[in-house]
Amino acid sequence: MSRFRILWLLGLLALSGACAPRVAAPPAVEPPPPPRAEAARDCYDALARMGAKFEPRAPFRSPQGCALDEPVMLERATIALSRPALMTCPLAHALAAFEREVVQPAAQRHFNRPVQQIVHFGAYVCRPRTGSTDRISEHGFGRALDIGGFELGGNIRISVRDHWRERGPRGNFLREVAQGACRHFNVVLTPKTDAAHQAHFHLDIGRFKRCDA
Repeated sequence: MSRFRILWLLGLLALSGACAPRVAAPPAVEPPPPPRAEAARDCYDALARMGAKFEPRAPFRSPQGCALDEPVMLERATIALSRPALMTCPLAHALAAFEREVVQPAAQRHFNRPVQQIVHFGAYVCRPRTGSTDRISEHGFGRALDIGGFELGGNIRISVRDHWRERGPRGNFLREVAQGACRHFNVVLTPKTDAAHQAHFHLDIGRFKRCDA
């Protein structure tokens, strides 16, 4: 092939490359946004925003195997407790939501007035489960609360022991509250459960699921 023909071919190739349509580079892919922290990730802050009154306590373990993580001494979630109760912050958070979404609406529906105090029988206590000698109760981890009754404005007192089976507003209120509790707690035990729960509701956020409403 002559030198002239070689130069002519090289020029033709260069010209065709210059006229070729340019392909746009693909747009840069935006990295996914970092996962948004959940509102209740910091439980103490979430509890404070709900209007609770409490004191954070130091976590601890007992020689018997009981333990508390994120403990709080709770005076009120959204309703005053009959006395301060030691429990985990997640239980206090669940209690606050339960009070706001179940207890107070039921009180307004049946009595047209709010609950002013929750009477309880205790939260944290290091002991075995009822009827067991080798399994620690959810109370031993601060994940359970026993509620014995409610006090409303107008000096209205409602007792689980006295009014659970009553055919009237007090009994209707208690049964509605127990049913609503199953939406906020993993285990709800009532007088329907056994003789050990004739006087209170056992509410816990443990690993198991049970609703005896």
